[in-house]
Amino acid sequence: MGSAIIPADDYILGRSITDSVRLDAQHLLWKFHKGYELHPEIPVSNDMKIADLGCGTGIWLLDLSRQLPSTVQLHGFDSSGQQYPPSGLWAKNMTLSVVDLMSDLPPSLTGQYDVVHLRMWASNVREGETATLIRQAKQLLKPGGYIQWEDADLHNQVTEGRVAEEAAARMSDLFRRVNRKYIWVSELPDRMRKEDLEIIESDHGRFAPPLVDLCTRTYILALRELTQGIKRGLSGDILLSVSEQEVALQCLATQQKEKIIYNWSPVTVLARSRE
Repeated sequence: MGSAIIPADDYILGRSITDSVRLDAQHLLWKFHKGYELHPEIPVSNDMKIADLGCGTGIWLLDLSRQLPSTVQLHGFDSSGQQYPPSGLWAKNMTLSVVDLMSDLPPSLTGQYDVVHLRMWASNVREGETATLIRQAKQLLKPGGYIQWEDADLHNQVTEGRVAEEAAARMSDLFRRVNRKYIWVSELPDRMRKEDLEIIESDHGRFAPPLVDLCTRTYILALRELTQGIKRGLSGDILLSVSEQEVALQCLATQQKEKIIYNWSPVTVLARSRE
């Protein structure tokens, strides 16, 4: 659930090789769920420019580079380059840069892109900061350009199995205690409209049965990263609660005795800037 809105040393998720593999698996999850990388409503031209904000391992751009003309410019931005592949392995029309999106964007980026892509920002932007992120993404767009956004609604979860339901209840309580609110994800279309973006398509659904296990596995890994991130700077009873939740998630990850479903709800939005 990578993102670029906060400085690298405050990034709440992990950047280890395991965490990078989790990001790549989430890309596969979204690919199967939506059936595309670039939304089919977005027109493709030979000279188009595409930006990926919070690009993580660069996997979305790498996949996209195989499908679009080699003249399309693909630019990835994140708050850290730690998860980027070596530059020699990038597609020839692809660059990956480190940018703090909470700061003023370099003037050279303003109004340059036909498409801005965002994915899985739920755990890395606070509810009150979404307007800033949307405005920054919008600032990158050419007139009539598109924002394609896929995210995880952790507020509306799908759980089955006693162990998963108990873990989800504890996790929701922990989120409440540390003031992490995820309701903004389901409100994303309305929040984008408030920034004068035209909503072309929005979807808030569930994963099809063949994808449920993949979501469960990647979600448990992400929650383990998230609890480790929450622990930083905590003390006292709340720290003990987080440690207990870490143990519970480890048990859930190795649970074999009963069927486990622990999914978030996928939210997708395609929006367009005014001409």
